[in-house]
Amino acid sequence: MREPDAIDRAILDLLCTDSRQPLKQIGAAVGLSVSSVQERIARLVADGLIAGYSIRRGAALRGARAYMLVTTLGAQCAVVAPRLAGIAEIVRCDSVAGETDMVLLVEAADGVALQAVRDRVAATEGVVSVVTLPVMVERFARQ
Repeated sequence: MREPDAIDRAILDLLCTDSRQPLKQIGAAVGLSVSSVQERIARLVADGLIAGYSIRRGAALRGARAYMLVTTLGAQCAVVAPRLAGIAEIVRCDSVAGETDMVLLVEAADGVALQAVRDRVAATEGVVSVVTLPVMVERFARQ
C-alpha cells in the first residue's frame, strides 16, 4: 500500500461529500479522466482506504439522536462493547481515552425509544454510568 497523494485525498473528500456523484464529475474536479479516477478508486478500495459505501438518513427519518458517554468498571471496553452490539439503535461505539471509556451514537424512533436504549445500556453488566447528550441540531456531517 502506498500513501495517498493529494489527488487521492481530494477523491476521498469528494466521495465523502457525495459517494454517488458521477466519475466524470470527480475527474473534472481533480483533473483526471474517468478511467484514471476508476483506477484510483479501485486502488483506494484495495488498500483499505475505502471500506464501503453507505447512505446517511435525513433528519426526517432519523428520529431522536443522542451521544451516550459510558463509563465501565475498570475500563472494560473490550468486554462491554460486544454486550452493546445487540442494541440496534447504537449506530457507533468508540472507545476513548479519559474519564469516559466509550462514546455511543444512538439513533432511535423518538425520545421514549431513546430512553429505553439508555436504560438497556445502563443495565449492561460492566457499565458503571451513562451520561446522555441528546442532539438538538445537526450542524454538519462529513461521514
